[in-house]
Amino acid sequence: MNLFKKLLHFLITLGVLAGLGFVLWTGVRNQRDKPAVAEEAAAASADAAPAEEETREEFIVMLDQEKATALAIEKVQPRKMDLQARRMAFGTVMNPAPLIALDGDVAAAEAALKASKAANDRTLTLAATNDTTKKALDASEAQYEADKIKVDGLIRGAQLEWGGIFTSDDAKRRAFMDELISGTVALLRVDVMPGEALAAVPKAARILVIGRENEPITTTDIIPATSANPKTQAQGFILRVKPPFTLRPGMALTAWMELPEKPRPGFAIPRGAILRHDGRTWVYAQEEAEKYVRKPLTLDTPLEADQGWFITEGAGLTEDDVIVVVGASSLLSEELKAQGGGELE
Repeated sequence: MNLFKKLLHFLITLGVLAGLGFVLWTGVRNQRDKPAVAEEAAAASADAAPAEEETREEFIVMLDQEKATALAIEKVQPRKMDLQARRMAFGTVMNPAPLIALDGDVAAAEAALKASKAANDRTLTLAATNDTTKKALDASEAQYEADKIKVDGLIRGAQLEWGGIFTSDDAKRRAFMDELISGTVALLRVDVMPGEALAAVPKAARILVIGRENEPITTTDIIPATSANPKTQAQGFILRVKPPFTLRPGMALTAWMELPEKPRPGFAIPRGAILRHDGRTWVYAQEEAEKYVRKPLTLDTPLEADQGWFITEGAGLTEDDVIVVVGASSLLSEELKAQGGGELE
């Protein structure tokens, strides 16, 4: 009986040890196989990446000649151009009345100065022959100095407010005031976009007055404004122009300020070619007889009148591209329908 118990105990112990050995062997094998599985997964991922890139979606519309004619599709090549560095500014025609009134104050002060100088010169002559008192001489000199200080103060204050527009040269200033009154010369105040700052004074400006856009005005007479725009805090400039038509104070205008920088090469893109969809800007380019591809585009600067937008070289098009300028929205509708849904923005 004791022998039977010992045998049973031995068999149970052997079974437990065998179970523990199996569990240990299974764990070692799994750890050995994991690197191989990871390597296979990494290799599969590497093989799949190029395939995914190669199958990246293209925005294509296939359109035969008959359908293109029905949609009135028109195409052009981008016009190559060099754009002078410039900034858009907005402003109004200034009211010259405060400047003219200030000139009147200076003129009155200068007349008083002229009179006090003459009186002081006479008093000095009399003092040389002892024909006047020292009190009268002191009063004459004090009046002359006071009038001179007043004239200098008015001119300095005017120059702080108007800059180089207000000159201390009487003859030039009077001629300029006459031009302002007659309307042969006008003053414009323009401000660049808030947040922009021009390091140098623009070398020229092309001005479009609202309602008279077909009669642009050009000028090179530009000086920095002495104060920022109180509402927008934008940097301002004062332009002196000789308008081809009457300018009334308060008339709104847009100015293109040419900067003293090197022109940038690029292309002019007609407005009709530009699409805005899915939060981006696009154009359709014809790659084959019946194949149109929607390409992303980075717009740079709006051009004057109906010239569209300027884009720099490398911004999405080349001079060999043929882009759709009429019917681009129709092509987008056709593309979305072929994809099975979607709406135009």
